[in-house]
Amino acid sequence: MNGIVEVTYKYIDGAHFFVSSDKAAAGLCVATNDLFTAYNEVALQLNALFKFNHGQDMSFKPGVPFETFKMYIENAQAFAKEVDHSGMIEPSSVQPWMIDAKMGAQ
Repeated sequence: MNGIVEVTYKYIDGAHFFVSSDKAAAGLCVATNDLFTAYNEVALQLNALFKFNHGQDMSFKPGVPFETFKMYIENAQAFAKEVDHSGMIEPSSVQPWMIDAKMGAQ
């Protein structure tokens, strides 16, 4: 593992989804109607899944602060609405979650 897990974000029917096809995050699926809650839950779930899937304690953190991510998503949604008036385009984003170098393997 290179220390980075790719996590995909999508907004679907009022819920913020975070999923991953990365082997280190097998089984990750976080979904809730509150973006802040969902964003913060990803690291907690990655920690638990890594322990379950690989038998090791690990501490993950997002690659960017929540406010930066939120601003990106809001801008992407505004742009999608501007260019696609049908509302059929929903932006998604692949974000890195990294091993917390301060915590590392616990």
